[in-house]
Amino acid sequence: MRKFLIRVVGTVLFALCAATFLPLLTFDTWWIRFLDFPRLQFLAGLLISLALFVTLRRAQPSWGTILTLAGIAAIGLQVAKLWPYQPLASKMVASVLRCDADDRLRVLVTNVQVSNRNDESVLDMVRSQDPDVLVVLETSPWWDNALAPLDDQFDHIMREQPESAYYGMQIYSRHPFSQANMTYPMGVDTPMFDGQILHPTMPVHLLGVHPRPPHQTNGGQPSTMRDATILHAAMRARETSAVSVIAGDFNLAPWEDTAQRALRIGGLLDPRAGRGPMNSYMADSDLMRWPLDQVLWQAGPGMLDMTVLPSVGSDHHPVRVDLCLSPLVDARTIPLQDGDLAAAQDTFDAARAIASPAD
Repeated sequence: MRKFLIRVVGTVLFALCAATFLPLLTFDTWWIRFLDFPRLQFLAGLLISLALFVTLRRAQPSWGTILTLAGIAAIGLQVAKLWPYQPLASKMVASVLRCDADDRLRVLVTNVQVSNRNDESVLDMVRSQDPDVLVVLETSPWWDNALAPLDDQFDHIMREQPESAYYGMQIYSRHPFSQANMTYPMGVDTPMFDGQILHPTMPVHLLGVHPRPPHQTNGGQPSTMRDATILHAAMRARETSAVSVIAGDFNLAPWEDTAQRALRIGGLLDPRAGRGPMNSYMADSDLMRWPLDQVLWQAGPGMLDMTVLPSVGSDHHPVRVDLCLSPLVDARTIPLQDGDLAAAQDTFDAARAIASPAD
């Protein structure tokens, strides 16, 4: 019986080690990149299975020591990836305790889920949160009609509905837009908002994103277009003089390599660093949850609060971030590394090749 248990536990431990190390490969294959999402769950599984494996040590076969060392290395790798997003880690931006009402900027991101029909829950949530900027994702013609009452709450609105009728985006603002457009960078089929919000305290460059995730649909949907979208937004933030805010459903966990490269390229701050993962997806699961909905910004504005709000019937929780635009505060950005810009360009080239394949 003990030998049977050691084989079962060893198989589980081996699978978790493989799931930990495979994402180190730079392939964009969907199932490899998907393994980046459940790192918290993999870490918990590694701790439990390794403890059981060591407990059964007397019956370990000759390969037991190798598997034990692999399990320890896998735990170390997961901890290294996840540590910056635990409450004991250092924060990238400190919390601001006070801010004049006129200097506040409240950004609310909500992926409503195209099949969700709880429109009243969404409307009630928006009214109660009273954001300055609202980013609504995964809209459809049905959601265009359902959200029409918000036209009375916001003076400035931009909507975009791609041909897929699935990845629609709506941007609502209390403050005027300037040089604002819905774009499809590098031929991606999901829109990106790119424009300034003319807040009375200071203009803010808003980038709204919602790339497709790595997924098994359509014969396998790689992460290339997602990575290109996020890195393009980071490059746009790097290029503009106004303080940039990138908000949306990134379909990217903050500990992934692309997310970290985007922080470095754009000089961006992640409020989750030093505060916890604050999972926003999947809203209907107690186990398989990870942070996909994000609001990042460049150094300058302070953070009053970040909150993951209750479910509105979608598979994503809404996320709200309150910023203070004055006075400007110090923050800890991550320096650009050698090769970051070249790696981003390689991703752009790969995305363009997918969007416009050669004949």
